[in-house]
Formats: sequence, C-alpha cells, structure tokens
Amino acid sequence: PSRPQFQKNHTHLIYPHFYLCGSRTPRSSFDHPLRLSSLHSLPFPRFAMAGEADGLTSFLFYTLFVYPSCSWILKPGRFPKKRAVLYAVAFLAGLAFLKTGAEVMERGGNHYTKLGVYRTSTAMEIKKAYKRLSLELHPDKNPSPTAADDFAALKSSYDVIMDLENRAVYNKFGDSGVKNNKSTFDETGMLLEMGVFYATWAMLSFVLTLGKSGTMARSWIYTGQIVMLLVEITLMTTEDPLPEWFFPSTTEHEWIWLLHSLFPAYMNGCRCLGGFLYKDVDEETRALLDALKEQNRDVLMVLRDVQIQVGAITARG
Repeated sequence: PSRPQFQKNHTHLIYPHFYLCGSRTPRSSFDHPLRLSSLHSLPFPRFAMAGEADGLTSFLFYTLFVYPSCSWILKPGRFPKKRAVLYAVAFLAGLAFLKTGAEVMERGGNHYTKLGVYRTSTAMEIKKAYKRLSLELHPDKNPSPTAADDFAALKSSYDVIMDLENRAVYNKFGDSGVKNNKSTFDETGMLLEMGVFYATWAMLSFVLTLGKSGTMARSWIYTGQIVMLLVEITLMTTEDPLPEWFFPSTTEHEWIWLLHSLFPAYMNGCRCLGGFLYKDVDEETRALLDALKEQNRDVLMVLRDVQIQVGAITARG
C-alpha cells in the first residue's frame, strides 16, 4: 500500500517496518498506518524523566553534595593542576555511573528485555519468545512465590509490543504513554514542552554560573544543552532513529531519560572545571601593571641614589 504522509488533521501516519523471516512483505496484521503518541495533558519533563521528584533529587544531590566535593578536590594547592583535574573528572564520572546505574537497576528491564527480543523483532519472533517464557513462568510450573506477578508482567509486556500502536507509543514515551492511551502525535505540543524543560534548566544554569568565573562553564553547559536538545528532537520525531545494532533492546524513551539523568552531573562538572580553569584576564593585566609600577619605582629609587652619589663625587671634585 502507498504511504500517506498527512491526513486532513495533519496527524502523522507511519507504516511499520516489521518483516517475517527476512521477507520484504509485511505481515497482513501489521499492514496498517501507525499513529504515534501525543503529549496532550502530560508534562514532557515528567514524562521523559523518571519523574519530577527524581529530577529534583538528582539536581539537589549534584548541587549540594557533588559540587562542593569536586570544588574541594580542585582547591588550589591541594593537588597539582593536571592531577586535580584528573581526580575531579574521575570523581564526577564515578558518581554519575554509580547513581545512574542504581536508577537503571531500580527501573528494571523494559518490555523487550523481559521477553528477550529486540525493537525490530517480528511478530513471529515475539510470539515464540512469549510462548517459551510463559511455559517457564506460568504459576502452575513455577514454584517461585512471585510467579503470578512475573507471569502477569510477561503478559503485559507481550500485549504492549504486539500491538503496533502501543509499541510505537512505548518506544517514544514509555509505559506512561501507553497507560494514557495517546493516539496522535502533536509536534507543536511536544516542542513546547521541550522548550519549557530546557528553558528551566538554562535559567538554573545561568543563576548557578553568575560572575566572571562562570563564563566558561556557562558556555559549556549551553553547548551541551543544545546538543542534547537536537538529539532529543531527532529521537522523538524520527521513525526508527536508532540503528538495529545499537543497543537493540533499548528504546528512544530510555535514551532520553538517560540524557536527562546525566545532565545535572554534566552541569555541575562544567561549573567545577570551568571555575577552576578560568583565568581573569583583567585581573591578571591589573596585577601585571601593578608589578611593573613597583619595578619602575624601584628603578627610579636606584637612579636617584646614583644621581646623588654622582653629585657628591662631583662636589668633592
């Protein structure tokens, strides 16, 4: 069938690319347009991140604990300059890795990993994986006390990714989008919510980098924000933006969540290193002029002494 681009209401329609056994012929049950989810009535920052509370906790953690600790490492005279930078970067990277890793473990696997399939898996592959796992996890055969919950979670994962519309919504927006039954993709609403999110972080970054010493850090932070925004727009507005080989079980929604989770660490790292590496040219110039003035004064004093001694010798004649 031909691929329609827009309906009269300008809703984007996307045909899925799921094929069976390497065939280029779509499965008949998959042969219909797919509508992506909208963001109506759902705040994007909360939707894309683990939650507003998690975002605030992460911001406070990095701002009130990590930043002072990193500043202590970078205190002038505590370590040689190159070693201090190396220690600070290692400290920030280690903490970000541990914190984000703990959050990933707490979130658990997504629907693809629970079934052991990929984003591009066909309907036949998904059914085969579900049948195999359902036999293992069925409460009648699984003695685990959580067998019923495990089986229900498996069934829920299967229901989501076997439904084309829910599958696309899940890839872009996670479980929240599926639960809110979003059926249309509103680019204007999405971009507006993105703008609010990034503008909020930009204002926070500006406040936290006030002063001359924060100029370099502010430019680094804003550059990182621009890159992150471009990546996010690409992930959200492009059909299948991730290559098949690139973390094949990870969704676009999870990558956006990861970017948002790591941004507070990046921001505070820029603050620490930017302040440490910043050089106040005006202050250095002023100090140099003061030093030259002192040297000139010393030279004038010496010349005056020489003049006095020459005058005394001439008077003795």
